[in-house]
Amino acid sequence: MKRHVLLFMLVSLFTIGQTNAEEIGQGWKPAKHGDGIQVYTRPSQDSPSDEFLGVTDVNAPMKVILEVFKDTPSFPHWYGFCRDIRLINRMSDTHEIIYFILATPWPVSDRDMVIDVIIDKHIEEGVAIISMNALKEEIVPVQEKYVRMTRLIGRATLTKIDENSTHVTYTVSSDPAGYIPAAISNMLAKDQPYLTLKGLKEMVKNDKYYELAGIDREKP
Repeated sequence: MKRHVLLFMLVSLFTIGQTNAEEIGQGWKPAKHGDGIQVYTRPSQDSPSDEFLGVTDVNAPMKVILEVFKDTPSFPHWYGFCRDIRLINRMSDTHEIIYFILATPWPVSDRDMVIDVIIDKHIEEGVAIISMNALKEEIVPVQEKYVRMTRLIGRATLTKIDENSTHVTYTVSSDPAGYIPAAISNMLAKDQPYLTLKGLKEMVKNDKYYELAGIDREKP
């Protein structure tokens, strides 16, 4: 129990630090806002592309949001710039390998990557972390029409606000694995987290995710 409480405290501090990072001098700068979503970007030390941070509150329980994230086939309908996605291997309910195609504007080639996804959930403590890491192993053969990305570190942190709402922070640092014009790179850094969080807010309105989470939805 002490370990779980300590974990909750550490994750809460991490989440608060991410949310208010632009105020405490970590280099985050406002990039886009709207629909209750704030997006920040900052230069990356390991990539020519900016890191991004998206922050919002979602009107749904944490368990419902987790069910959306576990619904891999749904991603092209809501996840920012997802051209296609395929489940490669589901080792458990909280660990899977996926193949992801990132849509990029013409004339830049679409990117693809193999991503290791791990969900670390502590529902009783009100925290869940979804970690996403691109793999270097060629689990899916490289195709000429895509540029293979092998560096992406992402995290979605869900923190319970109350029984019906959840605070979400979403961060990604990645290397596009090739030249991308600055205008397109900046657009992706601003719009990808914005579209993802906006899409998530819509997806949680679907009753099926409440059913999968085993939660009776309160009707207005």
